[in-house]
Amino acid sequence: MRVACVIKANDLSSPGAQLIVFPEGVCREEIDVVQASQPDSVIVGAVVENRRCRAVLLHRGLNQINYQKARSDGRTIGTEDAQQNAVYEFGTICIGVLICMDIDHVELSLRAISAIQSSPAKLKVLCIPADMSSDWDILHWPKRFEGMYVVLCNHTKTHQGVSRCQSFIADTNGRLIRQQVQDEPIYAALR
Repeated sequence: MRVACVIKANDLSSPGAQLIVFPEGVCREEIDVVQASQPDSVIVGAVVENRRCRAVLLHRGLNQINYQKARSDGRTIGTEDAQQNAVYEFGTICIGVLICMDIDHVELSLRAISAIQSSPAKLKVLCIPADMSSDWDILHWPKRFEGMYVVLCNHTKTHQGVSRCQSFIADTNGRLIRQQVQDEPIYAALR
C-alpha cells in the first residue's frame, strides 16, 4: 500500500496513493477534491465542525468510522467519549485513527490500538491527523505501537512561535521510513 501525508489536495504529486492522510483541521473541501480524483483511495483526516473535531476515514465514498476528538485543546471541544469506533477493517487491511492529543487519552487510545493489534489483517496502520507543536521522541518509541505502521500528518502552522512536529511515517518497529524536512508531502510504501 502506498501512503501519502499531505496538507492540501494539490500537494499530491501523482495519483496512486492508496492511503492519503491529511492533518487535523483540514478543510472538508480538500478531502472532497481528493475523493473525486482518487475514488478508490482511503482518505483520512480530521475536520472541525461546530468547535468539535471529527475524524474522517473515507473509503468507497463513505465515512467508515464514527469518532470525534475526545480531548479539548483550547481550539476545539472534546467529547470525552472513549467508547467511539476509530478502527476500520477491509480485506487484509486494518486502519485506526486517533486525532492528535487523543493518542494520550489512555482509554480511547488503548481501545483503538488493541483493536488494530488484535486484527487478523496483514497490514495494520494507525493514522494520526495532528496539529502538534512539539516533536514526538521517535527514538524512544512506545512499545504500545509495535506491530503497526504509524502515519502522523501534522499541520504546517506553528503555535505561538513554538516549532511544530514534522509529519512522519514509521514502520512496525518504530523506525522512521520518512520524515518531513520542512512542510513537503511525504510518501512511503507499506508492506
